[in-house]
Amino acid sequence: MIRRDRALRLPGGEILEEAIVEALVPPIRRLTRAEVFSHSHLALDLKRIHSHPSTGVHTHEFSELVVVLRGTGIHVTPGGEYPIGAGDAFVLHGDEAHGYMNTEDLDLVNILFSLEELGLPRADISALPGFHVLFTLEPKYRRRDRFESRLRLSPEKLHHVAGLIDGLEKELVRRDPGWAFAATAYFMLIVSDLSRFYSHAEEPAVQPLLRLGRVVSHMERHFADAVSLDDLARVGCLSRRTLTRVFRNAFGCSPIEYLTRLRINHAMALLQDADLSITEIAFQVGFRDSNHFSRRFRAITGTSPREFRRSATLPH
Repeated sequence: MIRRDRALRLPGGEILEEAIVEALVPPIRRLTRAEVFSHSHLALDLKRIHSHPSTGVHTHEFSELVVVLRGTGIHVTPGGEYPIGAGDAFVLHGDEAHGYMNTEDLDLVNILFSLEELGLPRADISALPGFHVLFTLEPKYRRRDRFESRLRLSPEKLHHVAGLIDGLEKELVRRDPGWAFAATAYFMLIVSDLSRFYSHAEEPAVQPLLRLGRVVSHMERHFADAVSLDDLARVGCLSRRTLTRVFRNAFGCSPIEYLTRLRINHAMALLQDADLSITEIAFQVGFRDSNHFSRRFRAITGTSPREFRRSATLPH
């Protein structure tokens, strides 16, 4: 377990102050984007580690998709120490400190990425509950679930994903013309297949997160429809109160607030199309009143739809 107490009581009762404790406890290393992605404009890289040794705890300025290919070990995080083995796949975001210990024949792949910088087309990936579980819900609930809700691939599925990883690695290493496009395509295939596998996982520990993932997916698919809290509760097989509580814990807002932000995000994209009026856009993203749309748009973005359109369509 990682411990960084601000003071430490010695066996004799003497208390070491924060400055002394900091000197005794090595600082957590932070891997920067510049260290990892300095070789190219693409915010995507892959590190394959054979016989992974025990490592110190670190954080990073990017996200990391870990796929365990072989062996066993203990994954160390501030929330606890968890056994891992072949077939485990999980996502770590930049502020999550982690390391490994008690490793035995541990082979794994770290796919390092920044979704924001990659600017990948989301298309319909958000319709997969497993996508939301993999990237948002499981990382947030890892401590509560003792890592039991992580994705575990069967040998057949692991073999399939390993083949895609091989393709990604070749593109990143060889860098033949078109490599960045092809590498991005391989990464998207890995993400989509893992999301599909997660969406159909049958382990009991995964089901609570999948129910919440299904709610988010329903909103992604039906954001323009009249969606009520009762509708979402039915989709997730949860009570209204439970859905609101767990949703707020995961996303920092209520389901209806999330839905409103989702509609505004779609409206921001449509506002760059001069052929649609603001009223038409309001109705197209699910608002039934253009004045209400404008008020919510300003509350969330800090500007009006008209002002946003003007600034978005100005020549740069």
